[in-house]
Amino acid sequence: MFLRRFIKPSDTELETQTSLRPEPSPSPAGDPDGWRRTTEPSDWTAIDLETTGFSTRTDRVVEIGLVRFDDGGRELGAWTTLLDPMRDMGATSIHGISARDVVRAPTFAAAAPEILSWMAGARLVAHNARFDLGFLTVEFGRAGHPFGEAEAFCTMSIPYEHGVVESRRLVDCCAELAIPMEAHHHALSDARASGSILFATRDRLGRTPFLPAVAPNWPAPPPPPLTACLRGAPAPLTEGNLGSLAACVGVPAELEIPDDAALAYLDLLDRVLEDRRLTEDEVRALATAAADYGIGRDAAGRLHTAYLAGIGELALADGVITAAERADLARLSELLGVGPAGPGAVPEVRVRARSENVAGRTVCFTGDSVCTIDGQPLSRPDQERLATAAGLVVKSGVSARLNLLVLADPDSRSGKARKAEALGVRRMAEPAFWRALGAPID
Repeated sequence: MFLRRFIKPSDTELETQTSLRPEPSPSPAGDPDGWRRTTEPSDWTAIDLETTGFSTRTDRVVEIGLVRFDDGGRELGAWTTLLDPMRDMGATSIHGISARDVVRAPTFAAAAPEILSWMAGARLVAHNARFDLGFLTVEFGRAGHPFGEAEAFCTMSIPYEHGVVESRRLVDCCAELAIPMEAHHHALSDARASGSILFATRDRLGRTPFLPAVAPNWPAPPPPPLTACLRGAPAPLTEGNLGSLAACVGVPAELEIPDDAALAYLDLLDRVLEDRRLTEDEVRALATAAADYGIGRDAAGRLHTAYLAGIGELALADGVITAAERADLARLSELLGVGPAGPGAVPEVRVRARSENVAGRTVCFTGDSVCTIDGQPLSRPDQERLATAAGLVVKSGVSARLNLLVLADPDSRSGKARKAEALGVRRMAEPAFWRALGAPID
């Protein structure tokens, strides 16, 4: 049996929906998956997708939500997962999903058998069905599962055309029909809302104005066990905080650290903390480096304290710590897993401000810029012009000869980012890159 995560409506939600459809009854005891063996052609599966953009040619699905209903509107089960698009995340301002969120998410190909099983033998419903079916057709084809000519009840066009609602936007349709909206642009919430609009439309009209064909039981190979990746899931122990680094290092704490090892480790800290973020890969790399350099648990803690204290002393060099500097030190303190920096903390290793001569270095950019100058977003030509003026040579692609890849999102899974990782090309977050060059970003 597939490994599934069912997400049931809350008691409050059920109370607000009783006027739209009968209150769900519990599944048979010990058989939460029973509906799969008693599938009726009158079942409905509501679908919603969040994507990196709007083109089926270049964009990918990053989240899917599926809700199964019987013909009376009773919710039989629901399933959702984030998906790794294996490319840049695109306009995250719409759905709020970042590259960091999908680090552990399955690809669409891995989730395809599970998704097909939720649609099999049911009629499909979606808001702007043409959009969702277009993406599903391409994604299933890419995954080796021909999707065919699927039909769906479109809750955007059909209620509007029959005068049930005056708007085509999902949130407005829900407002007109008194349907509770949980969280717009969350796939499961939007799928559930689409199903509710379907049954509300049928109640208003006394009939179902369009009855799509039943989705076939698509042949699919047995899937491997799949665990859904949900938004806001707790991060594993070692992610996002270097304080857990000591637990990853198995070198005896009493081992003395040679100066060259300590300085090499501090240089790595410079690089991974320059964007004031930590990716999963960076934490693992630091843990590996610490072990390779013979830096044990206590020694790692002393180096982190020394690093933060040294930066604190640099901030005090002009006699004052500004609010921005104080916030930066607090962020570093959080990432390093050590107490606040201050002049009372005596560093074991002095930290010097890094300066690099970038003239002649080659650089490549990936992702839409997240930086602005005088409030205006940087276009790719703007990025290239600024880099060229600083003495860098801009390249359009990633190769082993590239010196630096600048990422709009440090967790990006774009093709360039993955290739740079495989080739060992240095990657740098865009804000840190512009600060290093002295560009006047906001």
